[in-house]
Amino acid sequence: MNPGDVDVRELARLIGALAKMPPAKRVPAARELVEVARVVLSAAADEAVVELASSMTYAQVAEQVGTSVASVNKAVSRHRNPALRIRKK
Repeated sequence: MNPGDVDVRELARLIGALAKMPPAKRVPAARELVEVARVVLSAAADEAVVELASSMTYAQVAEQVGTSVASVNKAVSRHRNPALRIRKK
């Protein structure tokens, strides 16, 4: 499964489907969804930061969400270049 092909709604649907799977299929599916969820939720958070940054300074965004200016900058960078979000194993 390519995390880039999954949005928040699809992630929720996939998680909901886990309960209906037999245990032997649920184990690998759940483990795969862990990484997909990390990528999808990171993208959603980065998108929210970018939305805030369109009307605030990075310092204001950082203060509002309880993080550093550097973290805001990284979120904006990841949003502009999604390849930065995928961890290499």
